[in-house]
Amino acid sequence: MNIRQQKLPIQILEQIDDRCAAFEKAWQTGNPPSIESVLSEGVSDQERDVLLAELIVLDADYRRRRGESPEASQYLDRFPDHADDIRDALNEGDRPSSGFVPPPVQRVADMFPNLQVIELLGAGGMGAVYKAKQEGLDRVVALKILPAEFAHDAKFSLRFTREARTLAKLNHPNIVSVFEFGNVQDTFFFLMEFVDGPTLRDVVRAGGLAPKHALEIIPHLCDALQYAHDNGVIHRDIKPENILLTHQGTVKIVDFGLSRLLDSPSQASDLTGTHQVMGTPRYMAPEQFEGTHQVDHRADIYSLGVVFYEMLTGELPMGRFAAPSQKVAIDVRLDEVVLRTLEKEPSQRYQAASEIKSDLKSIADSNDSGLAATLVAGDIPVKSTADHPGQRMPADVDHRGVQQQESATRWLLTRRDLMNQVQSALKPLFRWQAVQIIVGVLLIGLGAFGWSQNIGNPTLMTIGIIVHVYGIVFIAAAIAVMTRIKRIDYSQSVDDVRARITRIRDLYLRLTPLIGFPWWLMWIPAGVAAGLDQILHPNALIPSLIIGLVGMLLSSWLYMWVQRPGSQNAEVWKDKFAGNSFRNAAKLLDECRSLGIR
Repeated sequence: MNIRQQKLPIQILEQIDDRCAAFEKAWQTGNPPSIESVLSEGVSDQERDVLLAELIVLDADYRRRRGESPEASQYLDRFPDHADDIRDALNEGDRPSSGFVPPPVQRVADMFPNLQVIELLGAGGMGAVYKAKQEGLDRVVALKILPAEFAHDAKFSLRFTREARTLAKLNHPNIVSVFEFGNVQDTFFFLMEFVDGPTLRDVVRAGGLAPKHALEIIPHLCDALQYAHDNGVIHRDIKPENILLTHQGTVKIVDFGLSRLLDSPSQASDLTGTHQVMGTPRYMAPEQFEGTHQVDHRADIYSLGVVFYEMLTGELPMGRFAAPSQKVAIDVRLDEVVLRTLEKEPSQRYQAASEIKSDLKSIADSNDSGLAATLVAGDIPVKSTADHPGQRMPADVDHRGVQQQESATRWLLTRRDLMNQVQSALKPLFRWQAVQIIVGVLLIGLGAFGWSQNIGNPTLMTIGIIVHVYGIVFIAAAIAVMTRIKRIDYSQSVDDVRARITRIRDLYLRLTPLIGFPWWLMWIPAGVAAGLDQILHPNALIPSLIIGLVGMLLSSWLYMWVQRPGSQNAEVWKDKFAGNSFRNAAKLLDECRSLGIR
């Protein structure tokens, strides 16, 4: 029987898990035991084969990290009676290459009858995530499934339960919780905490992250990393996509240990709740990117440094990059903190995430008059699990720090939501401009038909040309408004967004007489161009043009008069003429100002 097919009681699996955990801890402390010594410690026959296979996987893994190249033959010489198990354990198996297609919702629902599978949230090259509900607990969860190919990888099968149990033990307010894990119909899965909120990537991309808010968030990421590292878990894929911001105002890191579990640290994949994006080497530590096996918790510290730099500056530290203070107005002492996390040599970096937080706390508490406005003394809390290395459960949380973190996150989410609403408020105007283009195309066609069919009749040909040109102006005006709406950068300050929208409104108001009031003149020419001149009064054209001209001039005069400079009601009339889109956008921007959002 293949080792991955063995069904063992949970008590036996727990014993194997404990022995493997002790074996790993001994390796991590520099005193690696022999596999034989572990097997000699009262191991039952029932667990021996599976334990041997797991120990071989771990032993080979740590030897590779040490620069060695263990071969199956080395273990076969020591354990000749377990040749099949050794080959199975060291076999990399068939890995999913590309083109993973997430199963449809109904298929997943059939696999998990105890869940109400609601929708597919996203998918990447290494799996998919679904939104589901545990009806008995009335709890919404995230169901993460890995490609079925992993079920045929014995090495992965051996590691999954032990690693997943470790991940499920992580209990920290800034780490997404794992509720359940297992294998159903040759599909490995995690049942996780559902986070209904954007990723840090969304916030950075939207430009809604001020340096002060970055400095309020980073200490809590340090707490999460220190807690995980104290519990022997390395993330290996810290990046903005794996940092979630909840609508309750909490920062959470997702996918702890997944890169190690998937045994793909140099190809870090991203299965992050609602946002599935394949990992990028730009956040990896040099030793991780270069494929060495000397990867430890300090790789997470480097990745956190990349995230920190990007949060402060909006850019990635690539090539010969400038210190953060040269990009934004921050305390120059922060340069040392950021640059130390980005040291190429692990020994030159911070050796613990708690050290980063401690230095930020020291800067924040400093009374130095040169301290930049991005930091306020006391903004960064110090009490956390980071101050108690080796503790396996989180210490009491600094409630003041949590409140500041939640305040910063809610500020970011509020700004993001309001800016999304501003963008949505302008959509009806944008759609109307699209309709206007369609009408303009019809007018161009109608005018072309009118003048092309009446080349011998100067009057009718002139009418067709008038309609044709009017259609072109109609389209040009719509395009002018649409392009300016699309160019609005909602990541800029509220005042900048307001100024841009105000300029679009003023343009729209200037174009109104040009494209709106000529309709006084257009109805008879359009009818004539359409070939309806036979049913019109023979002398209708001239009086209609006179009446149309008078109406257009009078309307234009009234339009300009109510908006004349100095009029008390000028802005009121401008709002009325501009329409609901501009009016609603202005109200939302006023709300931003009232909330102190800039």
